[in-house]
Amino acid sequence: MLSPLEQTILVLEATLLLAGLGFLGWLFLSSAGRTVRARPAALPIWEVSLTDFLFLVWLVLTLGILGQGVLRLLAGQMLRHQPDGTTLELVLYGSMFHVGAILAWFFAHLFERRRWRRVKTVPPPVRAPWRESVRGAALTFLAVVPLVSGAGFLGEGLLKVVHLPTERQELVDLFTQTKSPALLGFMVVLALVIAPVSEELVFRAGFFRFLRTRIPRWAAYGASAGLFALLHANWVSFLPLFVLGILFAAAYERTGNIRVPMIAHALFNLNTLLLVLSGVGQ
Repeated sequence: MLSPLEQTILVLEATLLLAGLGFLGWLFLSSAGRTVRARPAALPIWEVSLTDFLFLVWLVLTLGILGQGVLRLLAGQMLRHQPDGTTLELVLYGSMFHVGAILAWFFAHLFERRRWRRVKTVPPPVRAPWRESVRGAALTFLAVVPLVSGAGFLGEGLLKVVHLPTERQELVDLFTQTKSPALLGFMVVLALVIAPVSEELVFRAGFFRFLRTRIPRWAAYGASAGLFALLHANWVSFLPLFVLGILFAAAYERTGNIRVPMIAHALFNLNTLLLVLSGVGQ
């Protein structure tokens, strides 16, 4: 017998699924949707050298590893003796790479602003209003729900056929096992704010934007989405995360606005958290 909360979550999921299917039908079957798809991509070419791009990748990795080292040096022993210490240690160490990515892109943005002021031949990008960003993110999320859900069912079925493990990501289980409200709150902030920002900066504003004009576009989509899915290190989530990476890259390319996939990513993680914490995701 389902609890009232589980029934509410299931109704919400069914509503999102139907709304997503309706939006996809409008986008691909209606004349208005075809007009929208025919619009040129808004994402400009990223004028960055291979050396500068590799330096940015190195900076992200270095800041993440350095953050882990400092955390282990200053608080390693203390973390292990805390309630849920193992979980806390794992989450904090993992979050260092997210923080490193955000810091690296912050420094890169400051460098770009200085270049704009000095050269004055390349105008700084015009930021879309937040209302447009939220609207684009909501539509992206609607498209994500049915497509990623379908990819999840298909991927799990294929794994069973080839006898590969179908366990969920370890981080998903941590949400259901932790008993500390403070730790749970930090993990929610990590999932809904920090991870969407850092992962979209790295995989969409970084790898995809760099590759899309240097190799065939289909390869840029596949490489950035494949790396995004692969680094989550879980067989059962690989195919849905691969599809998710392609959809977020398409939203970024169409709008030229990185806030669109960031917000859509946060909505997707929020939806996943609701499923997990309510027990429906079991």
